[in-house]
Amino acid sequence: MENEKNTFLKEDEKNIFYEQQQALKNIFDKLDLSKIAFVGGIADYINLRNYYDMPINDIDIIFQDEDDLLPIKEKDGITPYFCRFYDKGGQVLVSEYFINDKNVHTDYYKRIFSKIKLTQSPLLGKMVWHADFNEMKASHNNQIAETTSQAMGEKYEWKRLYKHSKKASLYNNISYLEEKKLLQTLKK
Repeated sequence: MENEKNTFLKEDEKNIFYEQQQALKNIFDKLDLSKIAFVGGIADYINLRNYYDMPINDIDIIFQDEDDLLPIKEKDGITPYFCRFYDKGGQVLVSEYFINDKNVHTDYYKRIFSKIKLTQSPLLGKMVWHADFNEMKASHNNQIAETTSQAMGEKYEWKRLYKHSKKASLYNNISYLEEKKLLQTLKK
């Protein structure tokens, strides 16, 4: 188990900005990692880190019970915001972690874990739960464009769509290559 946790440690330390590393370590120290899961950019990073380097900017976490966030709420503070891109009541909880005159946002979304495919992987030497490869692939291919279109209407943010379509292409290409590799193996 310890080797598995450290498998990507050096790579993570190299590829994740220092400020985001510190914000993640703050989360690791304060929250029970069995009660939260990473989605968004962190899940993309974990799912795709074998294929390319991807920067992590903000941190997106899902939770089931708001009480699980109390250590962050009490020590760092959490502010509720309305989020037009989030369809579960429109509320996102946001905390900020300040390091080197920069702040790293962490967005917390309430979700029922049984409705999302989660898996565990190492991140900075800790085993964390995150949305799995196929969950994030489906999100980038289907859900994000539709949610953005519904939320923005005529003020559609093409920059947002472009970012997510690039990620969808990566997921699709990796899936294609993996399927091709599998077919070649089966033919042998």
